[in-house]
Amino acid sequence: MYSYQKTADEIVNQDPELAIIPVGSLEQHGPQLPIMTDWAIAKAMGEGVAEKTNGFLIPALPISTCREHMGKKGSVWMEPPTFYHMMNDMIMSLKTQGFRKVCIIQCHGGIFVMTPLVRDLNAKNNPDLMVANIDMMVIFQKLYQEGLVETNTELHAGELETSMILVLAPETVHMDRAVDFVPNVPRAYLSYGSIFRATPLGMWGEPTRATKEKGEAALNRAVELAVEEMQNIYSYMEKKKKFGYSEF
Repeated sequence: MYSYQKTADEIVNQDPELAIIPVGSLEQHGPQLPIMTDWAIAKAMGEGVAEKTNGFLIPALPISTCREHMGKKGSVWMEPPTFYHMMNDMIMSLKTQGFRKVCIIQCHGGIFVMTPLVRDLNAKNNPDLMVANIDMMVIFQKLYQEGLVETNTELHAGELETSMILVLAPETVHMDRAVDFVPNVPRAYLSYGSIFRATPLGMWGEPTRATKEKGEAALNRAVELAVEEMQNIYSYMEKKKKFGYSEF
C-alpha cells in the first residue's frame, strides 16, 4: 500500500523522514508512444523507490515544462517560474511537517529549471532539509553502460522509453510505427527550436530495438540505481560541516 492510500493517522504513526516526488510530463512521444510516457515511467519509478525505502510517496506529477515539444496538439506545459514555485511550495510544506529528506525523480529531461530549484532549496535549507534530484537521463546512460540496452542515443522516445512502456502499458505502443532517428545536432539546440526542427517525427533515438524484456530489466535496475544515487547524495550532504558562515 502506497502512502497516498493510507490515512493521515497511519502516516503519522509511520513517521517517515523521506518524501518522494516523481515528476513526469504530458508530451508527444513520436508516432509509437502515448503522450503519458514520462508520467507512466515516473509513476513506476516512484512506486519502486517507495517500496525499497518506505518513503512517503506523492502521486506522480503529470505536467511540468515541455515547450520544446510545441507544434503538435497533446503536449501540456506550465511556465518554468510556475513549476519552480509549485515545487518549492510543495517541498516547503513537507519541511513544515517534519520531513528531512525529499527525493525528486525527474522522468522528463526538459525540466531545465530543476537544477536551480534543487540548488536553491539546499542552499537555503541545509542541514534541516536535504533535496536530491534523480535525473532519468543519467540513469539511462548507466543502463547502457551496464549492457541492459543496445544504444546510447536515447533522448526521447527511443529504445529505453519504448521498452519501458511495452511493460507498463503495452496496449498503447505501436511498434509498427516506430522509426529510428538520431539528429545531427546536440541536445542543447532544443533551446533554439522545438524538437521537430531536429527530428521531424518527434523521437530522438532508436525505438525499433525496444523489447518488453529489455523494459523489465531496465525498470528494475533503474529503481536500484535511483535508490543508490539518492543515498549517495544524502550521505554527501550529511558529511558536510559548516564552512565559514555557510551550512551549504
